[in-house]
Amino acid sequence: MNTKIRRSGAEAVHAYKTKTIDRREFLSRMAAAGLSIGLANSLSLAFSNNVFANSTKDVPVPTEGFDYIVIGAGSSGATAAARLAQLSDATVLVLEAGGTDQLPEIQNPLLWPQSLAQPFVEHFPTTQQVHANKRIIDWPRAYAIGGNSDVNAMIFCRGHRHDYDSWAAAGCAGWDFASVLPAYKALEDWEGGASEYRGTGGPLRITQPAPGLRHPGAAAFIQSAVDLGHPANPDFNSERLDGPAWVNMTLSGGTRQSTGLAFLKPAMSRKNLTVFTDAPTTQLVIEGNRCVGVSYLHNGKSATVRVNKEVILSAGSIESPKILMLSGIGRAQDLQRVGIETKVALSGVGQNLQDHVLGAGVNYEAKNQVPVSHYNHSEAYMWAKTDSKQPTPNINTLYVSLPFSTPELNVKAKNGYSILSGVMQPTSRGTITLKSNDFRDRPVINPNYLSTKTDVDAFMHATELAREIGAGQAFADIRKEELLPGPRVRTRADMMHFLRQSCSTFFHPTSTCKMGVDEMAVVDPTLRVHGVQGLRVADASIMPTITTGNTNAPSILIGWRAAELVLATA
Repeated sequence: MNTKIRRSGAEAVHAYKTKTIDRREFLSRMAAAGLSIGLANSLSLAFSNNVFANSTKDVPVPTEGFDYIVIGAGSSGATAAARLAQLSDATVLVLEAGGTDQLPEIQNPLLWPQSLAQPFVEHFPTTQQVHANKRIIDWPRAYAIGGNSDVNAMIFCRGHRHDYDSWAAAGCAGWDFASVLPAYKALEDWEGGASEYRGTGGPLRITQPAPGLRHPGAAAFIQSAVDLGHPANPDFNSERLDGPAWVNMTLSGGTRQSTGLAFLKPAMSRKNLTVFTDAPTTQLVIEGNRCVGVSYLHNGKSATVRVNKEVILSAGSIESPKILMLSGIGRAQDLQRVGIETKVALSGVGQNLQDHVLGAGVNYEAKNQVPVSHYNHSEAYMWAKTDSKQPTPNINTLYVSLPFSTPELNVKAKNGYSILSGVMQPTSRGTITLKSNDFRDRPVINPNYLSTKTDVDAFMHATELAREIGAGQAFADIRKEELLPGPRVRTRADMMHFLRQSCSTFFHPTSTCKMGVDEMAVVDPTLRVHGVQGLRVADASIMPTITTGNTNAPSILIGWRAAELVLATA
């Protein structure tokens, strides 16, 4: 994500207070537990002297080109850049629009809701969502080394094997589950030990909530789901995805395992890797049908750096299509509308936008004070099917140890918790387009939530399932009363109104530069941009369809495989 124009701290706080998902209860509960910024600062002392990148405010503009330029140091970009540097002697430059990740709100996993109020997080509003009562949904995105792996809830979920097999079936050779599984095993260090499905010894430490420290509400969630007939799942990254499970987390020893920490930092000892922060990309330099460099802001002034071999665009599902369009690569009619010359006509740029719908949410008042989570406040998930004939789960429910709702619902709870619902295989499709030809302008984001009956039915089913779990006997000693949807919401019409008010986002946008061989594909199965030499895209935007699980793990996979694909053809 590389075209951020920073807000002031006051503006960032205002954006935090007005965002769609209300986390005020998160912050107040954490403060009550003594999890203050002062405590977080003491935790982060070990990181304070380990700055491992160069701000463009402190170094000169490069006078020579680099073999590879990676745009973005997020989940995919940090992984791809580290691998390129470690697997070859080629020179690699990373251009990151944001700054350092040496911040307490990043390193301390319990403070992740608080991080959304910080200046390094940009808040993108969607258009009014026609099928969600014309509400505007807020999309926070992090601008720092590690990207959104700095501020997410640290869930590591590969998705379902059918996700990848369907990509391969649609023409993306080499992306079937059997082909990507070795990479997944190689990049992880799973605390449960190596197996047919899991790997150890990789750079990314992955853990589960430890027995004795698990949240009692999350334990009740799992038991209640089991009581309803859903077999417990010991590991949703193993043989099956469905069933209630303790989550996999990118968390180790009390520290968030962002991609900056796990991948990029270890590679910084190599002389062939250079990382620039405060370096937002403005456009790609295209000569003929080849990408020959990148224009960016170096200490606030325009600069250009040449590339000897390839540019890898890893700016994310919002910024990657934006950068392509600003560079003249995209739908001709969209570019013409904002006065940009079409250099390479690609109809799929900015199209096919997909996101997991999050229902926020089924909320309860507890009989007693709800304990504070030792982890990420969301320790138990369950994937399920609305129809047993489906090849993969399509809905999700999860326990959150705090109240969680949209501003429109504005739940009030002294001692609250929530069970949220999600649509994990959305059929709605949205778009990202340019507002203007000025790189400082945010793009126009229209996810088009709940625009299909399939998504509405799945959302309804998931929310009813969350409600059933919350009403179970396992919560009898915890539950005082249901606050949302509440006893008045009984008919389908009542529930539909509630769903349109509760519709929000998991913050998982994908697929705006989809991989494939059809006319809407932006990149081929080796991630090369169609019609442009020397340019690849490697981030969640290349997914033909969104994975069934949280998208951080697949984004890391894409970065890992991108480096291998690039070097295989070097």
